Amino acid sequence: MALVKVGLLTIGQSPRADVVPEMNPFFLPQIKILEKGLLDNLSAEEIRRLKPKTGETALVTRLRKGGSVQLSEKEINSLLPEAIDSMKTKMKVKVVGVLCTHDFQKTEFPPSVIFPFNSLRFLINRIIQVKCLGVVVPLESQIDEAKKKWKKDKVVVEAKSPYAKGKSWKEIAQNFSQEKVEVVILDCIGYKIKDRRAIQKLLSVPILLPRVVLAFAIDQHV
Repeated sequence: MALVKVGLLTIGQSPRADVVPEMNPFFLPQIKILEKGLLDNLSAEEIRRLKPKTGETALVTRLRKGGSVQLSEKEINSLLPEAIDSMKTKMKVKVVGVLCTHDFQKTEFPPSVIFPFNSLRFLINRIIQVKCLGVVVPLESQIDEAKKKWKKDKVVVEAKSPYAKGKSWKEIAQNFSQEKVEVVILDCIGYKIKDRRAIQKLLSVPILLPRVVLAFAIDQHV
């Protein structure tokens, strides 16, 4: 069985020791993972310059040493094409999976570039056909953006960072239950399997974890 190189591109710094090991069991055996980060070769000052300005959409990601950082969606969107091209030409990967759940559709990418958002949207529109969706995002500032992003009859959004303490899963689950959500999306690649298990114990609806959804989507493209 010939090995197939698959690139995982984080908008933060690689390796993503908090993400990739949990994805590995879901990959086909012939897949070889190579990682790259948009911030890998940037200094602390250069990373600070990517901070979102007032009114800009903020994305949150993890740094190599464990801290998290907020980045401008506009700046990250401009860096993606070159990073993806580098992975394909220099690392010789067949498929690139992007470790971020943001909708990056302002830029066109080939089918071999896999975004978790596209797979999640397909699931809730075509497979499960959800009318009332529960979403958990890392930042309070992302709540309104999430409601526009998912475009369902009703979108109930809660904020809880995957990288810091905050609201309890019990409190979030209680609100989702009261609002009668049909499916919950943990809308950040940083949420772990243990996070999914924690909220799943409190709710009887499907909980979609992007890192797992992305792994299965990559399998389908190999």
